[in-house]
Amino acid sequence: MGRTRIAMLGCGYVANMYRLTLEGHPDLTLVGVHDRERSRCETMARLTGADAYPDLDALLSDPRPSIVLNLTNPSEHYATTRALLEAGKHVYTEKPLAMRLDQARALAALSQARGLHLVSAPCTLLGPVARTLHRTLAAGTAGRIRLVHAEMEDGMVPRAPVHRWVNEAGMAWPAVDEYATGCTVEHAGYVLSWLCAMFGPVTRLTAHAEELMPDKIPGIALPSAPDLSVAVLRFENGVVARMTNGLYARHDHRLTFYGDEGTVEVADPRSDASAIRLRRYRRLRRRRFLDPVGRRVRLMGGGERIARYRGSQVRDFCRAVADMGQALREGRAPLTGADFAAHIAEVTLACHFATHPSGADAGFEGRLDRMPYAPVTRFAPIAGFAA
Repeated sequence: MGRTRIAMLGCGYVANMYRLTLEGHPDLTLVGVHDRERSRCETMARLTGADAYPDLDALLSDPRPSIVLNLTNPSEHYATTRALLEAGKHVYTEKPLAMRLDQARALAALSQARGLHLVSAPCTLLGPVARTLHRTLAAGTAGRIRLVHAEMEDGMVPRAPVHRWVNEAGMAWPAVDEYATGCTVEHAGYVLSWLCAMFGPVTRLTAHAEELMPDKIPGIALPSAPDLSVAVLRFENGVVARMTNGLYARHDHRLTFYGDEGTVEVADPRSDASAIRLRRYRRLRRRRFLDPVGRRVRLMGGGERIARYRGSQVRDFCRAVADMGQALREGRAPLTGADFAAHIAEVTLACHFATHPSGADAGFEGRLDRMPYAPVTRFAPIAGFAA
């Protein structure tokens, strides 16, 4: 069926995960890379055999790549994605679509006006855990799902030895950028993409955000950004979720679905190998309780080989890019598109900024300071997930 040629914009820390998992997709060919820091660009070109573009204009004018991976800093997503779309490129962007709601909506509108695909990370919606979870919930073994608890607590990262977080390409974890962007922007998409695909758009949310640790890097004054958010979200089909994102409480990535007859728990939605456990309610005399052990649900597929890389994340970063390539070759739309990306960005940013003063300039036109907040973006049902 041929191969799809792609390019990479941004060769920092996360680009290494794409590099290592690209080998699992022989239908994708990386033809060029660019980074404003020349040494990073040359390193990625050497490791992949791709061309090193001398500047962004060279990438934009290269007719070979039909898809460009935008792996730049979140603060640059809007400007770079816009430039790529205007150059006629389909774009797969790291999360979020943009750091302002108005910019995210503008990018979605631009891609649709140009007839271009615009897909945003994360890729895990296409993985075995999300698909197994959806099948398990649809089977009704846990009964009707009414409540979800989503924990995205990363532990005390600011006091961890992050200076030692260096990947195989020699790139250090960008602590300053991560803290300035905020943990909600970095992590909420892992659960929001699943919940929205399964339960529909978020129709109402109430969120609170705080900065607990302004001294994340002793001696360095960082831009003020929330490092804790707590949100309650109501989805179109009536399911309610409580979601937390933080860098202070103990490490906990559990995603738990509560149904009338039991629970379904995902250990870590960021992992393609995460355990899924089903627990049903039992009765003993006058008591009703959850089975303390339950049973582990066997993952769909299971034959995939995922490249190993340093750190705790285990997933195929190029899976959604491969879906885009296949969609182009088959003349269809990717699993998710621009409207979905814009909605995930809107809900993420609403939870991230919420009550924090930094939300005054997030492109919400003053609506964000009034809770509950009703998102203005929508998307069509996701094929294979919508009820």
